[in-house]
Amino acid sequence: MMIGGQKAANSLGIFKWRWGGESSLTTGLLGDVPPEIELSSYGRVPPSPSSESPSGLLNGETLNVEPIADLDLFFERLYSYYCEKGLWCIIIKWIVELLSLGFTICFSGFFLLFVDWNGLRNAKCGMDAFESGSKQCDLSEEALHQHPLTPLTLSKAIIVGYLGLFSIYWVFCFSRFFAQLKDTLGIRYFYYNSLQVTDNEIQTMPWATILERVVRLQISQQLCVVKDLTAHDVVMRLMRKENYLIGMLNKGVLAFPISTWVPGAGPTVKFGLGGMQHRLILTKTLEWTLNWCILQSMFDRNFCVRRDFISNPRTLKKRLMVVGLAMLLLSPFLVIFMLVFLFLRHAEQFYNHPSTASSRRWSNLAKWMFREFNEVDHLFKHRINSSVIHASEYLKQFPSPIISIVAKFISFVSGGFAAVLIIIAFLEESVLEGHIFGRNLFWYAAVLGTITAISRAAVTDELLVLDPQGAMSMVVQHTHYMPKRWRDKENTETVRIEFESLFQYTGIMLLEEMASIFLTPFLLLFVVPRRVDDILQFIADFTVDVEGVGHVCSFSVFDFQNHGNSNYGAPHNVPRDRRSSQGKMEKSFLSFQSSYPSWEPDAQGKQFLSNIRTFREQMLQVQGARHGSPLRAYSDRNGLLSMETQQNIPGTGYNMGSLWLLDTDQKIHPYLLDWIIPPEHTMCPVIGETP
Repeated sequence: MMIGGQKAANSLGIFKWRWGGESSLTTGLLGDVPPEIELSSYGRVPPSPSSESPSGLLNGETLNVEPIADLDLFFERLYSYYCEKGLWCIIIKWIVELLSLGFTICFSGFFLLFVDWNGLRNAKCGMDAFESGSKQCDLSEEALHQHPLTPLTLSKAIIVGYLGLFSIYWVFCFSRFFAQLKDTLGIRYFYYNSLQVTDNEIQTMPWATILERVVRLQISQQLCVVKDLTAHDVVMRLMRKENYLIGMLNKGVLAFPISTWVPGAGPTVKFGLGGMQHRLILTKTLEWTLNWCILQSMFDRNFCVRRDFISNPRTLKKRLMVVGLAMLLLSPFLVIFMLVFLFLRHAEQFYNHPSTASSRRWSNLAKWMFREFNEVDHLFKHRINSSVIHASEYLKQFPSPIISIVAKFISFVSGGFAAVLIIIAFLEESVLEGHIFGRNLFWYAAVLGTITAISRAAVTDELLVLDPQGAMSMVVQHTHYMPKRWRDKENTETVRIEFESLFQYTGIMLLEEMASIFLTPFLLLFVVPRRVDDILQFIADFTVDVEGVGHVCSFSVFDFQNHGNSNYGAPHNVPRDRRSSQGKMEKSFLSFQSSYPSWEPDAQGKQFLSNIRTFREQMLQVQGARHGSPLRAYSDRNGLLSMETQQNIPGTGYNMGSLWLLDTDQKIHPYLLDWIIPPEHTMCPVIGETP
């Protein structure tokens, strides 16, 4: 996509922020001059009566004259249909989701209202009833309330409110099922008749191939009448809102003055007055509210940022506070639903595989920090899921001898008792029904088995080879995240702690998400409104108008002239406040080029690729020449050529430290940029790092 197709980029004057008083837009945007053509009216152009059917259509059919009311929504549905793998997969998924939601509501209503837990605890059944001489219990009489709402207490009123609220939501989802079915059938028709792709082919066809067919279809059926859309244009539409969220996190806009103990708090990106740390935070609940309050509200029907949204920060502050208050009122109901949902989803897993609670995964904040501009969801999931095993290996480089010793002892003791119970079961199974301290031996066997599994998971592998730098390099290969403050410090406690804040225990993450239900209202009422000016300033500074696409985050355009960082190989170098942090835009460009090889970048993009290839060739020349430099080169089992040196590379202006290159397919990969270290005298701290 050519940057020349942009109209009035902010750096060229689209937005202007006036700090002295009320915020406003420039005259050009505030004026009532309508756009040349409304993007929401893009559609297929009807042919003239004398024209022949385009060769790209089937059976000589004419172009569909019905316009696409919303191209963004159309491409979102197109991509969603691809990700969900066809019509029947979508229908079955919807049915299962409705059944799951209905089961959760009924399950929680039964056990929270009808079950008498005191009666269930005191019921005499089995051997207890025989030993006490009483008759066998009837749970339907002893453990169920005949009149569950009598008396009506506050807790029961909250439960009834929860059931009513989510029952209404279930009816809404049920109605939406039929409303969306028509649109889904339309997308299926488009796949079958316009793209010539069946549901069976979608199962294995790459997304890039689908996008190539869409681009070719643009020639015959003008989905957009302003210009021929490229793969870059389509993906920018798909990720119009997500790119803004990625950019805000990258530039530290969503960093708040919170303490490290706050659930979900991430790395520190800057320091405020009095040394107060501003930390990134983005739990799923906060992400949903910010998406609704900001990203879903900032665009008009022409896919342009609304004038009143930028010029009236008070409106956004009020919206955030109203949503925060509403969430505070709904939080008791949301907590009940979350408790029941998490219980149904994880209870059996934790019971049969207790070590699952000690497994780790990336936090929601980490996923958005790692995600790159214009990286669609399924490609990102594939990349980030591949990093989990390497991230676990990195944390294993920091064994805790004390914890390992204690865990071995606990495992030894609990395992011994569990072994005795197993022997008893072999000799006489009925003995396990005996009681000790009011509990039968079956209960003790379950508890001891759980303790043994958890303690064994905490024991460190004694044969593990400690290599933090090597393990981190494998993580970076997939995450593309390597801040300067981590470089050459992979074996330090500071980096480990920050890494753990992004790669957390599954059990801890579930608790944090529960806590975020109460934390998010507090943030929306008292913390986030203070950052509204910075949020709107970011939108004003980093918004461009791309012909045929509308307003998008300027980082997603890959505009090296306005956002380039020469430290990462860009052909231009701009001030720090105008470029992405840690080479995010440059890495995103490489990822996009790798994912869509048929896409043709503009002249600046080609120059960037040329710079990186030249640098790599110089690295290979250094490897061949050596000249007694402290250089080590070797290939690992994945075909990666690792080169390590600390010398200055002649003619490049770079120092090298652990550069990873792919030796087999000769492609340039984004993680390469993480290991290009600029000379010390030109290094400047990335955003959030103190000088």
